[in-house]
Amino acid sequence: MEVATSSYLEKIKGKIENQVYLVKIGKIQRFYIENRKVLAETASQTYNIDLRLYQVLEMLPTTFIQISQSEIININSISHLKLTPNGLVEIFLKNESFTYSSRRYLKTIKEKLEL
Repeated sequence: MEVATSSYLEKIKGKIENQVYLVKIGKIQRFYIENRKVLAETASQTYNIDLRLYQVLEMLPTTFIQISQSEIININSISHLKLTPNGLVEIFLKNESFTYSSRRYLKTIKEKLEL
């Protein structure tokens, strides 16, 4: 009998067109909503996820943090941060993309990243 070591997912089903892939959670840099679809982005691919964002968040390990109503990022994928004059945090990812946290999630982000 196989024993699960944690309640978190190790892989998630992602689709590209009509093909389904099992994507390792650790390889995903961010989950975000675009055109009412939840997408998972790795360094090289973007997958469609057939779940709502809050459902994804419940299954993720603590290395993921919600930074806005429509985005969750893997803190292991952060390259660096930049505080903007208007109080937002610009978050640069290792895959050269960047995103912004919303002010509503700022306190959580600062606590999680010990800023």
